[in-house]
Amino acid sequence: MALVVGSATVATGMSPVVEGGLYADEIFQDGVTFTSEHDVGNAGQIQVEVYSPDNSIEPKTPGADFVNSEYANTVIDINTNNSFQKSQKVPAYVQATMPTSVLLNKTWAVTEDIRIARQKTGLAVLVSEGTVSSDNDAITAANVKEKVLALRKDLRKKHARPDVVIASVDTYSAMLEAAGKDYTPVTNDSVVATGRVGYWMGMIWVEATLLGGSFKRNNASGVATTVDTSKVELIMYDHMAFSIIDKLVMLRTIDNPNAAGALVQEEVDSGFKVTNAACVAVKKTSSDAR
Repeated sequence: MALVVGSATVATGMSPVVEGGLYADEIFQDGVTFTSEHDVGNAGQIQVEVYSPDNSIEPKTPGADFVNSEYANTVIDINTNNSFQKSQKVPAYVQATMPTSVLLNKTWAVTEDIRIARQKTGLAVLVSEGTVSSDNDAITAANVKEKVLALRKDLRKKHARPDVVIASVDTYSAMLEAAGKDYTPVTNDSVVATGRVGYWMGMIWVEATLLGGSFKRNNASGVATTVDTSKVELIMYDHMAFSIIDKLVMLRTIDNPNAAGALVQEEVDSGFKVTNAACVAVKKTSSDAR
């Protein structure tokens, strides 16, 4: 590579310092906004046994005989059928002027691209598999507390334990305006240090700058579907009802077999599943002005 100044050719080199891109904040943190507790290893499909809460009993007279109930359950599947792949070419003429640190940062950039894609798919699954609220009035600073309490009450009546709110930028801003000093930002916890995160009304709030786009996910049958999140204002749920299973298949830098230079490659296979739709409330607005 060369820089031409007038009639002179000047040798150039790549700066070892990389200017960071505007990547979205982290939304999904294990144990905070999702659970990986069902991960059993390298299986492509994980089956989860779900019991019914409707088999309660009535009191008997002391000394009464047992009555045996039949064993019954429901099995749901978590399919790791969403594969995120990125292969980045680094031509030889670029590699020749690239410090080792820059090439390593190219690996980081590939990982970030996959991280963003994974978050988009996670949002698509939450929106498509959660329960959509019948309330489609737009959230404002004046009504956000009322709307949030109504959603929470509905989830609690189903015996869910909502502890997470993933909010759009507009909804998060309305919450900050309404909450004022009652909002408690999280700044020291390394688990959530990469996101705009805080506590309000007993739940952790995560600002999702990605909400608003149309995202693809592979459903349980492996069929690609597109989910529109443009009207989604917030998703309130119990993080234990949303499972993500990740398998790092590869992360490598290899010689490009088809051209001079290198390839930076990464592949992650993931499974996403709302294991109980009654624990996930999706609040949308009917308004186009957001």
